[in-house]
Amino acid sequence: MGENVRAAMTMGDVMKDRSETGSALDRITGRLEDVGEEQVRHGGRLNAFEVGLHGVRADVVQLREGITDVQQKVTGLESAVSDTRQVLDTFIEQYGRDREVARAQAELARLTTVFHADFAQRKQTRTLARGLVHTLTAHAVRRNLVNKSTVRSCVEERLLLEPTYWLAPAIMAVAANFRDETAPGERAQAHACTLDAAKANLFFALTSSRLGNEAEAAAWMDTYLQSLNPEELGQDFCVVLDAIASNELGEDALSYTRQAMAGWNQSMHHPFAGGAQWGTRLRNLRRQMSDKEYTALRETCTEQWNDLKYGWELATVPDRTLAYLRLTFPDGPDGVDRPVSDGRHVETALERLINQLEPDEAHLHEQMRQLERIIEHGGDLEAAAQAHESLLGPETEPVPFMMLLDQAVFAPDTASLGTPARRMALRAIWPSLENAADRVVTESRNHLPNKITLSIAGYSWTLPTHPQQTVEPGPLIDDLAARLEQETQARSDAVVRRWPRVCVALLFGIVTGTLVVPFLDGTSQYLFLLLTFITVVWVLWEVCGVSIRKRHVREQGDQMRHAAVATLARALRQREDFFTKWHEGMQDREALTRWGGHSEQH
Repeated sequence: MGENVRAAMTMGDVMKDRSETGSALDRITGRLEDVGEEQVRHGGRLNAFEVGLHGVRADVVQLREGITDVQQKVTGLESAVSDTRQVLDTFIEQYGRDREVARAQAELARLTTVFHADFAQRKQTRTLARGLVHTLTAHAVRRNLVNKSTVRSCVEERLLLEPTYWLAPAIMAVAANFRDETAPGERAQAHACTLDAAKANLFFALTSSRLGNEAEAAAWMDTYLQSLNPEELGQDFCVVLDAIASNELGEDALSYTRQAMAGWNQSMHHPFAGGAQWGTRLRNLRRQMSDKEYTALRETCTEQWNDLKYGWELATVPDRTLAYLRLTFPDGPDGVDRPVSDGRHVETALERLINQLEPDEAHLHEQMRQLERIIEHGGDLEAAAQAHESLLGPETEPVPFMMLLDQAVFAPDTASLGTPARRMALRAIWPSLENAADRVVTESRNHLPNKITLSIAGYSWTLPTHPQQTVEPGPLIDDLAARLEQETQARSDAVVRRWPRVCVALLFGIVTGTLVVPFLDGTSQYLFLLLTFITVVWVLWEVCGVSIRKRHVREQGDQMRHAAVATLARALRQREDFFTKWHEGMQDREALTRWGGHSEQH
């Protein structure tokens, strides 16, 4: 009965569970249906979203294409703006240059008009001067081929038209000379010298020489030289100096010029200052000793070497100076006898003097040349300025007399002088050059000691420096070899068995082998065994290697002795050659004096 009740209750529970399970399944089924419906609705939304997304993608592609078109248009616009700016800058620059060209053309036209209005008469005066100074004109006047009254009227007209131009009264004086009118000629000469003394004196000197009156040419040349400022010599003086040196103005003019140059040389520089200037030039000619020369001597007297080297180089100055002068002046300081020049230097100097513009005329002409450069370079002011500077050149600047002498003798490529004129410059400075050479030789002698000390391997010898005091190398070499042999023998004898070290090493090996090694194992045992072995080897080397060490010491000593002996032998040979050349170099001062002996007579 009880079992039936429990069975009935069990069945009831089962039925109840089934009912609850069915209900739960129904709810799940309903929810799944709702989920399915929701998925259907969501799928529709996704389809709609995908359709919208495709539309957005199409819009993005169109927008990207539009942005690309805009970028291309912007790039094109920037390029157009850049091109426009470049064209505008070019236009502005060209406009500025065209404006400068227009200004230069207008100013050049104005200055040309002013130049012709103010200075046109000077051109005719120069043309008349060229004709009057010609020897053919003088012959024509004296032979009555040209009417003297015509010449007089022409030169008087020039004076009336150009009363302040020195060349007008100068050619009047030349014309008076043609007519043998002394008083009017002297008055005209005085008037020309009043207007410009230097140019007038030079003009009369050159014309007198050209017309064959050397005495008068010399007198005018002397006056011209006295009027010059030696601190500012123009290029006219260089041309005149070539003419004088070529004997185109006669012996008297040559003598006066030499005296004037010698006076300038003495007045512009104190003898000591001049000696310092030329001494620097001579020192620059000295021979520079290379590091490969006299190596053994350099090695054995290091403390004295720098002073010895400098003094030895100074001793080469006379010989090097003489070699330079012989190369620069192969015909000697006075040259060889040549016929008098054909007068081309006088012709050049006279033409240059006649064509030379006056300061006011030159200033205006310079402005015109600057404007011409601007027009030639299309208004480029910087290029025009550079071109104008290159046209001027350094030859337009005045040159101090001492610089001219220096260039003539020591820098002939930079001096616009011929060989005869450079010989005159050499004669002018020759006393100063000799004094400078004496100072250099004296300085070299002051650096020359009476004795030098050679030191090798700790041993020193004091030796004389005069070549006549000979030194036999044999005893010195034997002495050095004996000393080094004694040192080697002493070091060899010092090689003995060091018994204290041997005993200590044996004691260490015995203690290590008997008291330490038996109580160790592994790596420590091998380490101490190795240490014991090294100790035994060291003891054997100390006992049996004495002869080997002695032989090694002997070999080292022999090598050092051979090297020291060879160095001493070379040093002794180099000492003799070194000081022989030093003394010979100082004696070359006499050869320099003999070479320039002819110039001392002038």
